[in-house]
Formats: sequence, structure tokens, C-alpha cells
Amino acid sequence: EQDKIVQDWLTKPKQSEGIAADFEQRVAPLTGLRVLDAGSGNGGIGIALAAHGAQVEGVDIEEELVAIATKEAATQNSTAHFSWYEGTTLPFPDQSFNAAFSVSVIEHVEFPVRYFSEILRVLKPGGVLYLAFPNKLDPKETHTGLWGLSYLPGPLARFYARAMKHNPVEDNNLHFYTYWHIKRLLNVSSGSRSWTVRSEKGASTSGLKKVVKEMLRAIGVPHQALLPHVMLVVEAS
Repeated sequence: EQDKIVQDWLTKPKQSEGIAADFEQRVAPLTGLRVLDAGSGNGGIGIALAAHGAQVEGVDIEEELVAIATKEAATQNSTAHFSWYEGTTLPFPDQSFNAAFSVSVIEHVEFPVRYFSEILRVLKPGGVLYLAFPNKLDPKETHTGLWGLSYLPGPLARFYARAMKHNPVEDNNLHFYTYWHIKRLLNVSSGSRSWTVRSEKGASTSGLKKVVKEMLRAIGVPHQALLPHVMLVVEAS
């Protein structure tokens, strides 16, 4: 498990560049956009976004991670700025960002409705949230690598992780979500404004995959709902 964490950090720069490029392909060029990285971690994503011309503000509840991100930004001469916040109220005015990123964050958040509500508050109308999270339906849980962990009720999941000598579920503050769980949370968090999940057909050129996606769509199941990691572009109004 420790080796996996280290490997994840080593591959973060390449993954972050891929996220920035994917946003530009799906949404718009990043140049000139004011962007929130909501759960900035070690700063990799924020630094990649800034390299594409975005004005980046990253926030995290872990002071050590903010320090790491700040140091890394200075090392790379990045304009990305990182700060600590207490995890409930974002330290920014209403409607101050064009876009927000939440990548592998929501599964660690204690109060997801408040988290989404705050992101919506600081997004301008027409702004987008780039949201990615591990799928509860995937048989192999992302953080621990344990098969079937996300299928278990909370007490059994915690026992299973301890029995397998993995980092306790509660230490990671792990919560497991499907596409439909997140859609409900977004709806509850919208208040007087609203979230709209953009329809995504994907970039596959395979004829078979396109047919499968169309078949799923015909029965009301978006293909993202079945991927190991769900990626959504959500528009604020």
C-alpha cells in the first residue's frame, strides 16, 4: 500500500498534464480562466493547469500538503497559488471562478453536500466543475487495492481492511460513490442554483465501443457510470 502511494505521487505530473489536456479537449482552453483546485493535494494538478495559462487557486485541509504544493510551485516557477482552509467554507467571494477541479477528492470528504454547495457558490453561472472519483462499482478498490472492499457495509469494510493489514478505512476517511450517488448529492447541494451534468460520448474510435455506449444510453445508463473512475463535466447555472 505504501509502494502504491509513492508510485501515485511519482506519476502525478504525467497524470496532471493529462487532466489539463482532457479539460481543454472537453470544455475550453485554460488560458485566462480563473480556476479552483478544490482539494489540491501535492499541487500537481494546479501546477499543470497553470502551465496551460490558468490562474489557479488551490485549497486543501492538510497543512503539510499545502506546504509541499507551495514548494513545488516555487521550484517550477509556477503561478499556481495554494492555501489552507478549514474544509467547510471556501475563502473566496461568490461567483469568482470560471472552473473548478475535484479529482479523487470527494471520496475523502466528510460533508459532500457542503463541499459541492461551496464550489457552486464560487463558480460563475456557466462555469464548470471537472469531477473525477473512483467508482464504487469497480471490484478493486482504488486506494487499498482490495477486491470487493467498496461493496461491503461500513463495519465489514473497516474489519476487512484491518484484517488485510491495510491502512484503516477511517484513517483515509473513505466513502464509496457511484455515478448515481453523486448525481443525487449534486442535486441536493444546488440550493437556489443548479448543476447540470453534461452528456459525454467519450473519445473512443472503436465501432464496438460506440455501439455499446449507444445501447447503454438507450436504457438510460451513461457509459461513465461503469468505468473504474467516473469523470464528469458539471455545469453551474
